[in-house]
Parts: sequence; C-alpha cells; structure tokens
Amino acid sequence: MNKAACYLVLGIILGVQGSAFAAASVKPFFSAPYTGKKVQSYEITLPLSRYEQETFTIPQDCSKLNSRLLEGDGHWGSRIERRLWIKADDDCRYLNFLQKYSGQADKDFVSNYDFYNAKIADLPLRPGCDLNLLLRNPAACPPSMPGMPNFSTFMESMPMHQERQKELEDCRFENGVFRGFIYHTGMGLRCIRDAKAPGYRILSVDFADVNGDKCQDAVLRMMPIGRGARPSLLILPLTRCSEEEKFSLPPGSDYPRFGPQMD
Repeated sequence: MNKAACYLVLGIILGVQGSAFAAASVKPFFSAPYTGKKVQSYEITLPLSRYEQETFTIPQDCSKLNSRLLEGDGHWGSRIERRLWIKADDDCRYLNFLQKYSGQADKDFVSNYDFYNAKIADLPLRPGCDLNLLLRNPAACPPSMPGMPNFSTFMESMPMHQERQKELEDCRFENGVFRGFIYHTGMGLRCIRDAKAPGYRILSVDFADVNGDKCQDAVLRMMPIGRGARPSLLILPLTRCSEEEKFSLPPGSDYPRFGPQMD
C-alpha cells in the first residue's frame, strides 16, 4: 500500500460523524473500519498472534478487547492493523469517558452552542493556559496536554504586514473546519484564512456530564489537517455552568489515554 493510500485509510479509520445525546446513557456514533459509515456498533477482526485472529463487536466487547490489550496482543499485525487496535481502543475509552457518571446533568449551558461554527476565542487556545498568560509569557504556560488540540500553535508572533490587514477575518470554525493563522490585534483575535494552512476538523460533538458535577459538558473529537499533519484523534472536553462563563476544561475530567502506541 502506497503512502497516499495508507493515509486515506487512516483518515477513514479515524473519521466520525457528529452526534448529540444529552441523556446520561449517551451513545455516540463511531465510524466503521475502512468504510467510515456512521454506526453505533461495528465488528472488527484483529490479530492476536502471527496465526490467530479474533473478531470483536465494539462497544459490546470493550471489556474483552481491554483484556487482550493487557495481555499484549495490540502489537500484532501490519501497521494498518495496529492502527485498528488503537481505533477500537480509542472508541472504547471514549464511550467509557462519556458514561462514567450515570446521573443526568441539572444545568446545561453547552448544548445550545454551535461548536461546528465556534469562535476560536470561545475555546481554550491552549488547555491549561489562559490568553493573557499566553500573550504575556508563553514560556510560563504549562506544556500542551497530550491528546488535546492546541490552537496556540497557529498564533503568529511576527507583526503583520500592512497590506495583509485587509485579509483579517473573525477566527472561527466553518462547518467544522478551521484552517489559517491567528493574530492578536486591538480587535481581539483575528485570522487570515488559508485553505492550505494547518488546522483542525471537528469530527463529532457529544454531550454528557463527564465529571459528575451536574453541569452538562460538551466533548469535541477533532483531528489535525493540513500539510504534515498526522491523522490522530484529539479530544477537547468543555464545560460552563452559566451563560456568562467562558468554556473551560471540566475539573477532574482528564481523558484516559493509555492504549497501544504506534512504533
């Protein structure tokens, strides 16, 4: 399989469509391996050894899949097959993350927001670091959290040329896609859009109380796009407990990412 075909398959493996469930028994959509079809369960056949395979139904067989991973079976197979191990494990971890707390949220100030057309200023530019610190002393910000999108990588620190200022637009997603460069001006965050620039695609948005504080949370699944971007699943959980609050990371909602890794 050539490199272009490999990345196409990986994109299909990671691609998911939007879903929105506000109830405690949230059941997100996943993408079926290879086809990318939107499903709530799928079968996947994975190698356990050089000569042995096993078929799992995800998410019903997540416990069995986890047992196999603990036994070390996730390193078998071709590069694509190991990617499929990671995909199935990510789907199981994501479902467990959404369903960890069974109680329904009492407050919901997230599900009425259009995240597919979100303003970048409404989202944490770098999770764990606010904009003021990021602008004043970026070195003082904690390192970017693994597995979370980091919009500060698109911020331009060089002064803008006068002739380019007319290209500035609002910084926001459009139909789930952001590609461009972010500038901080007297008018706040402004962007130069560029269809060839790096960025993010929102794959899905789900709603659940992921930390048990009775406030509804939104969980965005994204992947990097653009030249040099490696297809990888990124998770951004967001919350607010009133309309006046900015979106922030739900306290105590660290996303578990301890699954198999690519060589």
